[in-house]
Parts: sequence; C-alpha cells; structure tokens
Amino acid sequence: MHPLKNKGQYLETILNITNQKYLDENLCVVSKIPTNINLININNKVITNATFKDNFNCDYIGVYNGLYFEFDAKETSKDEFNFNAIRKNQQQKLNLVSKNKGLAFIILYFSKYDDFYIISYNKLIEYIKNNKKTIPRSWITKNPPLP
Repeated sequence: MHPLKNKGQYLETILNITNQKYLDENLCVVSKIPTNINLININNKVITNATFKDNFNCDYIGVYNGLYFEFDAKETSKDEFNFNAIRKNQQQKLNLVSKNKGLAFIILYFSKYDDFYIISYNKLIEYIKNNKKTIPRSWITKNPPLP
C-alpha cells in the first residue's frame, strides 16, 4: 500500500512514468489531461481559493496503432469500486468514445492489495445494469478486463 496525501496520486505517478516510457520507445502516445481549475482568489502569487470546473475529458487520452483510447485512473482502499467515483461527464465521454469505436476503459488501483486492473467501460456498464453500482474486487479478478 502506498498512502499519499493526494488520493490517486500514486496511480497517476505510475501511469505518467509508464506513459513517458511508451513515448520514449515510440510505442504509443498517451497524454495526461490537466484538471480545469477556476481561480477565485490569488494573494501574493499564492492561490488561496479555487474550484474545480467540469472537464469533459477523462484523465488520459491517447492513440496506439491508429486506435484512439481514453481512460480514467481510479484508486480505492476498499474491497470494491464505486462506479459513482466516475463523474457523470466522464461517463458520458467514455460512452461516446466507445460508441465511436475507440477504446474506453478505467485503470483501477486497489491500494489495500497493491494491484492494478484495466476494465473496459462496456464491461462496467454491463455489470452496473445487471447488479449494482458497487463492483467487488472479486468480480474484477474473475472477469477478462477488455472485450
């Protein structure tokens, strides 16, 4: 387990290092999409108040061998993943990417077990329709990650 003050920072650090390696080796291009922030107050060049703006994109976008992909990085310390951790606008974007024959997925890190999973957005939706919005790690480990 890798506790960090900023939830999700460990996974994003791992992904950023990996993505740079892919770029250096010309394997694929992956870009981190910055978080949109609305600055409310700045005092002596220090941000003292800010809010997050909705961002239509997920955390990462990229292309591999001509295939566009977009994914969100999520981290949990529990034995399950709550689908509501994916914001509505991100769900909409993943859905659009999938409908347009791109690859839409999440990379999920279970910090309690120190393991990572790739789960297609379509598989998540299929599970949600037939079950509930909390997805147990046991289901994730028993199902193929991508279609």
